[in-house]
Amino acid sequence: MTGSFRLGSLLLAGSSVGLAFGAGALGPGTPAGAALGVGALGMIAAGVAGRLRGGAPTADPATRFLERALAADSLDAIAREFRMAVRAQVGASTAVLIAPAPDGQIVALGASDARVVDGESAAFDWLADQRQPVNRADLAARGDASGPAAVRALLDELGGDVVLPLVHRGVLLGLGVIGGARVAPEDADVFYRAMRATTTAAIANTYLDAEARGGSRLARTFDLATAMQESLMPDDRVVRRPTFELRGLFVPVAECGGDLWSWRELGRGRLLLVIADATGHGAAPALLAAVAKGAIDAHWQLMGADLDPGRLLAALNRAIYRAGRTRYMMTAFAAVLDKAAGEVRYANAAQNFPFFIAGDEAKVEVLVARGNTLGAAPEAAYETHRRPMAMGDKLVLYTDGLVDAASPDKGPFGERRLRAAIQAMAHERATRIPELLMAEIDRYTGGNALDDDVTVCAAEFGPTDEGGRA
Repeated sequence: MTGSFRLGSLLLAGSSVGLAFGAGALGPGTPAGAALGVGALGMIAAGVAGRLRGGAPTADPATRFLERALAADSLDAIAREFRMAVRAQVGASTAVLIAPAPDGQIVALGASDARVVDGESAAFDWLADQRQPVNRADLAARGDASGPAAVRALLDELGGDVVLPLVHRGVLLGLGVIGGARVAPEDADVFYRAMRATTTAAIANTYLDAEARGGSRLARTFDLATAMQESLMPDDRVVRRPTFELRGLFVPVAECGGDLWSWRELGRGRLLLVIADATGHGAAPALLAAVAKGAIDAHWQLMGADLDPGRLLAALNRAIYRAGRTRYMMTAFAAVLDKAAGEVRYANAAQNFPFFIAGDEAKVEVLVARGNTLGAAPEAAYETHRRPMAMGDKLVLYTDGLVDAASPDKGPFGERRLRAAIQAMAHERATRIPELLMAEIDRYTGGNALDDDVTVCAAEFGPTDEGGRA
């Protein structure tokens, strides 16, 4: 049969998408390094192995997956290495990747030969809405609904017990199917979640390699790149939780760009906030942002409430270096707002210094922290700084498109005007600041088109009532 993968509200046949894991989707000679250059697995594999065994990270076949994949000569060979790694890590007898082939058929890669999967589109539609690994117990709890039933049939056909949906908010890029593992699904959950995030990011990196072979090929990835970037960004609605509230806005200048912002609840009253900006414009930076998002999510899954901003940026640096190969790099700022400790911990990789608004006095400060651009070198260290943060304090993050926004007769908006604008709105709720800043930029530029993507997000520390005020 011919399967379809859902892209937003559309259904795109695999042949029109040309995804990286399809058999020869970018041509039979596609370098293996294209698919696994992401480096997210290299970043997390040792930590995953250690956590599964409850001990210190050690080297084993699973942690060597990256170097083996880089030595492979085709995407099919990479899929076979994926199978070997999962077998070694959890003792699985089945470990395959499923993706659309150029002819539109859904194929399973990683067995001795790629074979067509006789699945139902209901399975793929249902899995497009899942964000975490799904096992047979999860499916049984869903009863006889058409989607879960179709997924069970797919697992039966492949001998699988767990499926990893490779999804970016409604964009189903592929599946990983694992079966016959010696480790119970709940005990391998950290490994499966990290593999899901890593493999999804690996798909994006393949498009970066396509860019190196020519813009005409890359032009056909714009629809997917745009959809992926939209899926990376949280929506622009206000987020309110017992210990914080936040909002972010993203304004692209073209079909897609390299800006990224993300937030995660870490547990124990802690919030992770990340903003990043890849160099350049177009599909390649957008897909590099997808690589970064996958690496962030993998690190978050592994570290949880123990996540440290400096170590997160060091892990991101490795992922971006392997993905961008110094052709593409990224700046980033990461912060953890910690209610129990009454502080914000943060680290910076050449990103614009954020603004901190202190309490009732609404004093505007700059959080100064420096670090190397992500992807400039294979290894880099980033210092984690600390600042006390009390109820009502606010943090404002932004990308350089905000200060570079230019008026025809007055030049760029600049840091000084930005600080003055933030000072003028310092008594506003954090959730109002992004839209107020964008309105200020629009007035300054006279409504003219921007030259760079703009992302701005703000978070306020403290409990919120029903009206959302701290």
